[in-house]
Amino acid sequence: MNNLSQAAIAEQLQSLVTAAHQFACSLDIGDERIEAFELYEALRRLQRRGAAGEMLSATNPPLCPGIPDDAEWVDFGEDEDDE
Repeated sequence: MNNLSQAAIAEQLQSLVTAAHQFACSLDIGDERIEAFELYEALRRLQRRGAAGEMLSATNPPLCPGIPDDAEWVDFGEDEDDE
């Protein structure tokens, strides 16, 4: 079994973020560069404390607490201009 610590994983993530940024900067302007910077930004955000939990909540709706007053989202099919 691998004995990686959280600090070691954070260090590896930092190296990956740096490599992703360098790669994105090396590309010419265009869609590929945009996509590379999007990947860099996603990796960079993973470094924030609590980011993994936020990502899991956003990608798994049953874990997401939802909108406090979600009536506006539930009744989106009703036309408000019917006065």
